[in-house]
Amino acid sequence: MEKTNVTQIIAMVKDNIPTDKILLFKQALEAADESAYDVIISTPLKSKTTCLILSIFFGGVGVDRFYIGDIGLGIAKLLLGWLTFGIWPLVDIFLSYKKCEEKNLETLMQLM
Repeated sequence: MEKTNVTQIIAMVKDNIPTDKILLFKQALEAADESAYDVIISTPLKSKTTCLILSIFFGGVGVDRFYIGDIGLGIAKLLLGWLTFGIWPLVDIFLSYKKCEEKNLETLMQLM
């Protein structure tokens, strides 16, 4: 892929993927075809802010995990989260925020 396209994509997605994986993503972009540019640009990514808000307000019933795409954990959190006396939803505020970044990177890597 052309260097200008790689730079544009990195600038567009750098806030939505883990910062420690940006170099890996850049290397994958450089090896990708030019046709991947249009697909990556048009792909919607999950918002970390939305994930954080959902986790704070509706995390006790697993809405944050459903938003990320972790359906199994969302169901488990919905059915069993109350057994942890609120510890699981509290800890998951931080975990789901990071998981959102990882899911975005996973989505982008699959498109290449």
